[in-house]
Amino acid sequence: MTLKERTQSIIDNYGVKKSFIAKKLGISNALFSLFINGKQPLQKPEIVKLENFISTYKQ
Repeated sequence: MTLKERTQSIIDNYGVKKSFIAKKLGISNALFSLFINGKQPLQKPEIVKLENFISTYKQ
């Protein structure tokens, strides 16, 4: 499962807002939306933050 798919799973299963995740990563909502829609990859620091955030949820 890709990072994008795991992130979407957290959004769908736990009702976490995209804006909340974007704020946690320190990026704009627009940039996070581009990532979720597969139009732009995240930079390494944001990937690490997102991996850490996702790891706090059971999959």
